[in-house]
Amino acid sequence: GGGGETQYFVRSKAYAKYHRNVADPFVTELQQQAYTDIEITGGGRIDYNVKTKHVSVFGFSYGFGLADHAISHGLIQQDKRFKDYKVTWSNDGY
Repeated sequence: GGGGETQYFVRSKAYAKYHRNVADPFVTELQQQAYTDIEITGGGRIDYNVKTKHVSVFGFSYGFGLADHAISHGLIQQDKRFKDYKVTWSNDGY
């Protein structure tokens, strides 16, 4: 649960119609784990290609605005599941 410090999360769900379809269940999950003061700081898109080992973070959410993709990029790079992947980000696109 929350310990007073800021924590960032990156969530993605293939074929989610809206960012809220990803955010709402995750917020509920965090609340059940005793996290408080949960804020969705923005959204975007993630193109995840297993074949080329490339993850691209880009775009924005009409509902939540533009996420800080530099933070998302850093979190994905730190994730051991993507250690052999090229991870890029851009504020371009939708």
